[in-house]
Amino acid sequence: MRTILKGAAIAVALAGATLGSAITANAAVGVSFDIGNVAVGYSDGYMGTDHQYHKWGHASDAKRFRTAHKDQYHGYKHDDPNHR
Repeated sequence: MRTILKGAAIAVALAGATLGSAITANAAVGVSFDIGNVAVGYSDGYMGTDHQYHKWGHASDAKRFRTAHKDQYHGYKHDDPNHR
């Protein structure tokens, strides 16, 4: 009986360690920005190819899009009444 309990305790400990490392590995995975999903860029965000407005996740995303697609980037906010 003691051998069965020891075996069960070891199995639970190993399962917990495996699950803990899987959760840690998934936490390291993040959402990356895909410049190909941007139709038009603005200073405060972008209109995606899904026809939805999105805020820039990082200033570096806006800079990278602006550098690569100058003709599709506007240096004003998406809802600026002077640029409709």
